[in-house]
Amino acid sequence: MSGVVAASGLSGADSAAVGPVSGSGATAPALSPALGRVGLIWAQSDDGVLGVDGDMAWRVPADFKHFRAATIGCGVVMGSRTWHSLGGALPGRNCVVLTRRGVAGPTCASTLEQALQMAGAGLGPDPREGIYRTFPRVWVVGGAQVYQLALDSDLADVLVISELELDARAKLGPLHGRQLTLAPQVYYSRFRLEASASDSHWRPLSGDARWRVKTWVRA
Repeated sequence: MSGVVAASGLSGADSAAVGPVSGSGATAPALSPALGRVGLIWAQSDDGVLGVDGDMAWRVPADFKHFRAATIGCGVVMGSRTWHSLGGALPGRNCVVLTRRGVAGPTCASTLEQALQMAGAGLGPDPREGIYRTFPRVWVVGGAQVYQLALDSDLADVLVISELELDARAKLGPLHGRQLTLAPQVYYSRFRLEASASDSHWRPLSGDARWRVKTWVRA
């Protein structure tokens, strides 16, 4: 689900996401050295869609497995709309919800920096295998506004993006009032493609689409 609701995990704009968005050239908030790298993970269609009405616009089971393999045993930060769309916490992960208002059940934080610190606190041994052990232990998993906040605040060290060979708008047809959630704006000049953790070819069809993973690391 690389986005959690949207295949790579979570989609849906999170209007409750808070925290100042730094302008270009602004100093990024200092993070504890113990936190390590922060990753953003999502899936998007060829036409840049994450989901529709806070839910997935496709079904790609292999990408769901990829999302779990990348984030299991990790801390994950999400907005309140993503939390509600998931129906609760992701098993095996330390979930923190970024919100101005309290949400029944989860641990909540009012700023992104605080949420990342809380998500990274007290993690046990890394249970992941293979290439996934090189990935961050703390993730932002949605929705679109939280992704954008992390990017604009210069807090993202790694981007793990599942690209789906799918035209979401064509698949969905007339929206009839439904709202698309679009992928965040990424300034790729700030990142470099990590070839060892990226696919050079499409992976086999899974559900609605072929897919591939591109991993971008802060330059």
